[in-house]
Amino acid sequence: MEKGQSFNNLNEAQKIQLLQQLVKMAKADKIFKFVELKYLTEIAELLNISAARLDEIIESDKVGPLPKSMLERARQLYRLTVMMMIDHIITKEELILLKTFAIELGLSPDNVDTMITAMNNNKGGMLLNKQLIEIFSIDLN
Repeated sequence: MEKGQSFNNLNEAQKIQLLQQLVKMAKADKIFKFVELKYLTEIAELLNISAARLDEIIESDKVGPLPKSMLERARQLYRLTVMMMIDHIITKEELILLKTFAIELGLSPDNVDTMITAMNNNKGGMLLNKQLIEIFSIDLN
């Protein structure tokens, strides 16, 4: 799990948008698992988003404003990738959605596979900011 300071640069709208995308990723395979809800709840707590607000987000299909910096966009895509991988099953629908999110975030969808490989090669799937920058600064959209 990430430390709270990694969310310091996100404003309220961006925090909500992150949760909205995480929910969309969790629902992509049509099976909303407990482990996915647990991860969402933990992220919401780190973002200081109430359980009631998280419930509203889970019921909604809206997506808000995107982070401005490349690092914050890469972090957001990384969090979405964690959500996709948290149940240890990657479906075609989830991977397509993740690559769509990459495009929406202004990041190359071709680098998604590189990020997933790097996560699989690192203990616990953790990536440092430096690694995210290296992966996504190669081909910015």
